[in-house]
Amino acid sequence: MKTTEAHEAWLRRLQVRSLRSVFDLLPGVMFFAKDLEGRFTMANLAFAQRCGFKDEASLLGKTDSDVFPPELVAAFRKKDLQIIETGQPVPRIIELFPNEVGEHVWYETTKLPIFDVDGRPCGVCGTVRSYEGTKAILEPFLQVEAAAEFIKDNLTESLHIAKLAKLTGLSIRQFERKFHKAYQVSPRAYLVRMRVAAASDLLKDTDLRPSEIADRTGFYDASDFSRQFRRAMKMSPTHFRRMHKSGKEG
Repeated sequence: MKTTEAHEAWLRRLQVRSLRSVFDLLPGVMFFAKDLEGRFTMANLAFAQRCGFKDEASLLGKTDSDVFPPELVAAFRKKDLQIIETGQPVPRIIELFPNEVGEHVWYETTKLPIFDVDGRPCGVCGTVRSYEGTKAILEPFLQVEAAAEFIKDNLTESLHIAKLAKLTGLSIRQFERKFHKAYQVSPRAYLVRMRVAAASDLLKDTDLRPSEIADRTGFYDASDFSRQFRRAMKMSPTHFRRMHKSGKEG
């Protein structure tokens, strides 16, 4: 009961705008919100600029009719009214949306109802993503996915860059560059991360000794395991296990 009351109090103090700002940091994602009359009440910078405005403030108060071609407005408004009436979200709507140069191309939109403090629908919000934009973001991962999966499935094996590169059909230089672009770390650092993640699960879910965990996850020995774990998690394996064991008991 106390937790629920504290949670409700926290939500009442929450500034919605501070939560909305997360959408400014999501690449390839446009975000918007509208009131019952269809006026824009929030938007991230990407959405505002796609609508032809320099910032969010310039867009607020406008409607679809002020922003989009007439042939698109009716479909947008029809879907908004459906969501407001039913109170149900509609994910992954495939609809036409203007691209950067005003051409109509297919985008994926997800729309959700917004509720007021009394639980009544008071508008809609949503995200818009282009297929091409999503593909561009995912492409670096897809190019080296086979190697990343091999690393995760073979934690106890030594790392052979040439073998991993061959799995992706890339040269060694291309593979190392593309892998770092996708995961922001080298293949060797990625292997250590995966070993630490696997070791974390074993610390939480088993009573295995450090030497046994080191052996199962590919570390050289218990000392190497402890050193690498502390570097990644900022705490010792013993502290990590104690913290999670006490949490379960509580």
